[in-house]
Amino acid sequence: METCLVLTQLYSLYTRTWLGYLFYRQQLRRARNRYPKGHSKTQPRLFNGVKVLPIPVLSDNYSYLIIDTQAQLAVAVDPSDPRAVQASIEKEGVTLVAILCTHKHWDHSGGNRDLSRRHRDCRVYGSPQDGIPYLTQ
Repeated sequence: METCLVLTQLYSLYTRTWLGYLFYRQQLRRARNRYPKGHSKTQPRLFNGVKVLPIPVLSDNYSYLIIDTQAQLAVAVDPSDPRAVQASIEKEGVTLVAILCTHKHWDHSGGNRDLSRRHRDCRVYGSPQDGIPYLTQ
């Protein structure tokens, strides 16, 4: 029972404090150094003009680009590493119009600020009850 309490407290530090953000930044630096091309090879999937592109981020996670191949518009899902997501946006030659953020943890929302600043018309969608950073919708 005590172990659960300690884990809950540590988890709360990670998700709700500046200290957690600093830990996320450290994770990001380490993963970029260890896996400069991503931690795994991925294959995009195409469904009736919609391309789903997994993007390996951190040391064990994924962000995604969902691309309308005809309009060349994209939505990013959980963009924890803005550099990796931006590189995929540029490689695909698409315009980022939205970010879908499943929850507030840095390993999912860490790229919201940088990407929404870089792509001025981009909206950040998610639950307002979750406290997702840089949420616009």
